[in-house]
Parts: sequence; C-alpha cells; structure tokens
Amino acid sequence: MRILFIPTINPGPQGDLLEITILRGLREILGDDCVDYPRKKIMYHDFSESPKNLLHGRGFSLLTTPIPDIPSHLRNLRSDTKFDAVIYGDGHIYGERVYIPEIDKLADGNTWVIDGHDLYGGAPVKIIHDGEEVIGNQYGRSFKRELLTGIDQDNKIYPTGFGIPESRILPIDLSQKDQLYQKTAPDHSVFRQISDLGGGFAHHKFTDEDEYYRDLSRSWFGLTCKKGGWDALRHYEIIAAGTLLLFRDYNEKPEHCAPAGIPTISYGSEQELNEIMSSFVVDNKPTEEYIRLLEGQRSWLLNHATTKARAQYIINVLQNEKNSNHRH
Repeated sequence: MRILFIPTINPGPQGDLLEITILRGLREILGDDCVDYPRKKIMYHDFSESPKNLLHGRGFSLLTTPIPDIPSHLRNLRSDTKFDAVIYGDGHIYGERVYIPEIDKLADGNTWVIDGHDLYGGAPVKIIHDGEEVIGNQYGRSFKRELLTGIDQDNKIYPTGFGIPESRILPIDLSQKDQLYQKTAPDHSVFRQISDLGGGFAHHKFTDEDEYYRDLSRSWFGLTCKKGGWDALRHYEIIAAGTLLLFRDYNEKPEHCAPAGIPTISYGSEQELNEIMSSFVVDNKPTEEYIRLLEGQRSWLLNHATTKARAQYIINVLQNEKNSNHRH
C-alpha cells in the first residue's frame, strides 16, 4: 500500500502528537511507500524552524530518535503519480486546508483525515455530550482520537489515539522502585487544585527526557486522568517505563475514545486511590496482582498502542475499505 501523508505546514504546531504518532508508525511499516509531503522536518531531527524544546511535550518519546528519510525524488509529485490513499494530518486544527483537489486526485479521491482535536476548544463542529459542549466529529472518512459516539461505519469514522515507539519501551525492573507515584502526576489525578491545564511549560518538571523516564520507572504507580481529553501520551509513557497505570474515572470514558481497553484500575476518590495502592504494594513489595496487571498493561501497549500498532490499524481499515469497494 502506498500512502501520501500531508502533514501540518505551520512551523509552530509541528509537535502535534497524533500526527507524529501516525506518520512515524506508517513510515515504520511502509518505509518509502509512505511519503510525507511536504517533508515534516522534525521527524528527521531538523529542528531549525521548530526548536525541539518548544514543541508540545518537548518532543519527548516520539522524537527521541529520527526516522530514516526517503529518497527526495519520491516527493517530486506529478499528475500521474499514484497512491492508494491520501491522509491529511492535523493541519486542519491550525487552519490549514484539507481536500486539495490536485492532491486528492493522486489517490483517485480516496482521502482520509486524522482528527486529533481535544474535547475542548475551537472547532467547526460542536456537540453536547454528557451535558457539556465538546468537539465532535469533524469529518467523514477520518480517524478520530476523542471518539465519543462510537465507530460510525456509514460515515467511515474510526478510532485512533497516541502511540509510543517500540524503541522507547523499557524493560520492567521492579528493583529500582522507591517512590509511590511519579513527580509529574497531574493535579486532578491526585486531587490537588488544578493548575496544569493549557499548553504551556510551567507545569513541566523535567527538561531532560532520561530524567523524566527515570522518575516514571522508579515509581510503583503512574497516576493519570482526563485533562484536555481522555487521551494523553503520558498514559503510554507510564506503561513504557515499566510502571503500573492507575486512571482516575477511567470507567466514565466512552468505549471507543482513546485509550481504549487498557487493563487498568479506575479510581474516583482519594481514599479509593490510597486503598488501591496499599493493596497492590505491601511493605514496598509488589503483590502477585500488581505483577499480573503490570504485565497485562505491557502486553496491551505492545499490541494496541505503539506507533506501529496505531498505524497498522489504519492500514487495515484502508485495506478493508478497498476490498469492500472491489466487492461492490
């Protein structure tokens, strides 16, 4: 399968996590058969226009290593160049065009959109969900991160989410654990007054990625919660660091909204959280249930939430759509 991927052009929001997740995964699987046009420079560690320390999340995890480049002539698109599909990244969130006729015709109109909107903020389509106004599905033929209303087969709207490179997943080492939970636990996850919303860096406690992962790895638990949306790279980094993920109010998350299907523990009060932690780690030693759940989360991550797994799901959907069209 050959895919033309249209990334965000604006140098400012180059760190869009979903766009990087999907493009990285597609390139890991398809190699030169996935062409980013124009070239997304930060993926190749060219930060000349978009300094890494100013990117969302400082480029941790998804930009630790560059991806191999493709031959430059593959980006010399001609009118007779053919792809199986065109996928637009998240540029539409930042005011950029989708459905460009001269691009779409290169895949005979088989055009798809990545929709990485948070739940809150500006977007053309808003809906009321659980009594509050949130961002709804923006496009048909799309892969949406905060998918609240379920898979829509008629309009071809499918779930997606962040992912983490396999190379960033660390061996599980229980011997180094000496603190209850990570220093970067979101305020809401530990029942503090919320001061860490928004896109700034004020609440970031680490500027060095290895130090950030060491803090996660030495923690028995990684606490997380819904913030701008249910999905966050934090969830995957916690599991990748070999730490047990506990998710505040996970039982309230819509079924197909990422991260879907994690074998985690949902908690709703500070007392409940403390009881869970004290029952899973006794005298600074993990119980069998802790180890079982930890291994289950690691298996889930490898099967469903690496960059390759996220991209493979998209490839499978595109292939199934292609096969269905041929049958009809």
